[in-house]
Amino acid sequence: MSSYMPQDVFNMCAVSAARYIDAEGSTVEEFAKLITDSYRRDYIDDNIEKDIITAAHKVASLMASVFPGEKVSSALLQTQFCIKKYHPNGKKKFFLQGQLFNKQKTPLTNRVTQCAANVMTYHLGTLSGTFPIAPKGWSL
Repeated sequence: MSSYMPQDVFNMCAVSAARYIDAEGSTVEEFAKLITDSYRRDYIDDNIEKDIITAAHKVASLMASVFPGEKVSSALLQTQFCIKKYHPNGKKKFFLQGQLFNKQKTPLTNRVTQCAANVMTYHLGTLSGTFPIAPKGWSL
């Protein structure tokens, strides 16, 4: 059975890669290659690396426009928390919704655009109180 990367996993990959924009000694492209290599056995997808890079740059640009002059990595930690714990509609994710049980049967056609939209949803949801602030010291 074919298995493609679901949107929330793609979002986490792109947001994680975007956090590397502030890092010294590493690039988004290097991180995207590393992460896609680790997912190759789980998901069928020839363009995933390119799409993660594109989405990471879109997400970083979006966060830079929301937080001018700030490092995007700190803002994206909150987004990672939201992706890990919540659906974009505000509902909490449950334990059995991890990678093992979360497979996409068909390829996503607009995952880069959807990723940027979901990141904005998480950002606005955090501001409005739909999503809680990540606990102090939380990390992925």
